[in-house]
Amino acid sequence: FRAFDTLGEITVMGIAALIMQALLSPFTPREGQGLPLLVGAPPLMLQLVSRLVLPFALLISIYLYLRGHNLPGGGFIAGLVLALGLVLQYVAHGLAWVDTRSRIDYVTWIGGGLLIAAIAGLASWWFGAPFLTSTYDYPWLPGIGGVPLASASAFDLGVLLVVTGATMVMLL
Repeated sequence: FRAFDTLGEITVMGIAALIMQALLSPFTPREGQGLPLLVGAPPLMLQLVSRLVLPFALLISIYLYLRGHNLPGGGFIAGLVLALGLVLQYVAHGLAWVDTRSRIDYVTWIGGGLLIAAIAGLASWWFGAPFLTSTYDYPWLPGIGGVPLASASAFDLGVLLVVTGATMVMLL
C-alpha cells in the first residue's frame, strides 16, 4: 500500500509542477513591478559555502536513497536533499550563472522518474506477482560478500527523480 501511495504522490507532485510551469513560464515582470530579487552581487561567503554544500548534499542524498529500503528514507527524502543543494546554487549565484554551467532539464526528470517508477511496478507482473510487489536478493560481490539488493530501489530511483525535478521546477 505504501508503494501505491507513493506512486500517487509523485504523480500529483509532477502534475502540479508542470501546471505551475505552464502557468508561470510566460510571465515576465514589467519594469518597476515588485521588488528586485537581488541588490548587488550575492554574498561571497554564500557563494563559497554553496559550492561546498552541493557535493555533500549529493552524497547525503545517495546515502538516504540507498538506505531507504531497510530504514526510513528512500527516494522522497533523497530527492528533497538533492533539490536543496541545487536550489542553494541558484540562491547563491543566480539563475544566469547556474544556467550557463548546467543544462539540466528538470521536466525530463519528472517524466523519466514517473516512467521508471511505473516500469518498476509493472516488472512484478513479469514474475507473476501483483503490481508494485517488491522482492530482494543478495548478490555476492568478491571481497564484500552478500549485498542486499531490493527491486524497490528502481522504484525509489523514479521517486528521487520526480521529487527533485518537481521541486526544482516549482521553485525556479
